[in-house]
Amino acid sequence: MTSLQVSCENEMIVHWGDCDAAGISYYAKNFEWFTNSYMHLLAFHGFPYMETFHARGISLVCLKADCQYKKMLRPLERISIRTSLASLTRTRLTFEYQLIKQDGELAAYGMTSHAYANQKGLPMNLKKSHPELWELMVDKWQV
Repeated sequence: MTSLQVSCENEMIVHWGDCDAAGISYYAKNFEWFTNSYMHLLAFHGFPYMETFHARGISLVCLKADCQYKKMLRPLERISIRTSLASLTRTRLTFEYQLIKQDGELAAYGMTSHAYANQKGLPMNLKKSHPELWELMVDKWQV
């Protein structure tokens, strides 16, 4: 996938509660970090989730999530999460993620794909349902 040049980076510390009994980050935590990171990206670019989507009755429903694990993460490690908007269509968004260790090594990379859904949980065409929001996103991200 090619990024739309819409990205951001946030830093975090791996907490003790993020780790399993072996003292390494629990694999499912990456998906929680991915969610926090795409929410951060949306807000960073002027589209905070609760105000922009939730308040309009729009949900971003995850259709697919994938993660490739490369290096272990341990408690109290500082990492950066680079998040990019890889695809934006009238019906879907796709984000890509890189978890980078403090020494620059890639710990994991992944992606999530989301559909816009209305309050009944039905898929929607954002351009048709919310043309003003669609235009703001297209203008901002030069799609």
